[in-house]
Amino acid sequence: MNPLETRIQKIEKQNSLLIKLIIIIAIAFCVLLLLGAKSMQKIPDEIVAHSIRIVNDQGKNSAQLAATPDGFVGLFFTDLNGESRFGVMMTPSGKATIDFSNKQRVRLQLGVTDGKNGEEYTLVLKDRDGKSIWQLPVSNPY
Repeated sequence: MNPLETRIQKIEKQNSLLIKLIIIIAIAFCVLLLLGAKSMQKIPDEIVAHSIRIVNDQGKNSAQLAATPDGFVGLFFTDLNGESRFGVMMTPSGKATIDFSNKQRVRLQLGVTDGKNGEEYTLVLKDRDGKSIWQLPVSNPY
């Protein structure tokens, strides 16, 4: 066989292998692209965690949704100084309270509690030291 013909056959064989390899890589890339597109579109039905915290870029102010092992559930907001300013909490028995805070102390509290006569509503205003300065004068009549 002529050396030129041998060289042409070798180049044609390499060319054939190269084309097959390119086709296999292109198919694999398309499959991965399709799988990625399907997984990006899927939205989970439920996210399960003990706590979810959302913060700004500097990690300063935040909102946190948390559940404790003893049954409390709450949604809490902090300011740029990391101090708690607002919170909504539910006790294990299902009683809810809303707290407005200043300098890590609750200043206004509104909620439902277990009182001596059963379920009672509360509304309490507190001073800077956290001492009660006013609250509802009567308990819940219901």
